[in-house]
Amino acid sequence: MGNGVEIAEQAPRFAADRMLIRLARWLRLMGADVICDPALSGAEILRLAREQGRPLLTRDKRLRTAADVLYVEGHLFRDQIREVLERYPFDPRRFAFTRCSSCNLILKQVPRAAVARRVPPFIYATHEKFAVCEQCNRVHWDASHVERAMREIEALTPSQAKHSAA
Repeated sequence: MGNGVEIAEQAPRFAADRMLIRLARWLRLMGADVICDPALSGAEILRLAREQGRPLLTRDKRLRTAADVLYVEGHLFRDQIREVLERYPFDPRRFAFTRCSSCNLILKQVPRAAVARRVPPFIYATHEKFAVCEQCNRVHWDASHVERAMREIEALTPSQAKHSAA
């Protein structure tokens, strides 16, 4: 990255409070393992994060001085992602689209025939690779939103793009 920061070799693990649900979904798209349950109180998610050895991402000002917490200052998710990547650098291109953005489970690659009746005929006819979330049962494929999300990730991490291309 040029600033001497070591890029993580594996996808990072986080917990995020209910104020950062959109950030959690984007980090999952980038391959991070993020627990985020809006039903949990701030104290409950902090306890869970500490039990599992995960840094907590929060907008709760009361937690801003805790060593194992990243108080996220930005209001916009793009700024929030930059803050997380600055503190916990990882290459999102390496891990992108390996997790369900809703459930956080690692997606399982499945044979094309296994999803024949579960996706629209046009999608089945025009795509070769499919993955399934075994928790929520959603089927995933490389659609145009994947390209848009990757462009967004590239725009958010330009210094890492140069690093990973080298």
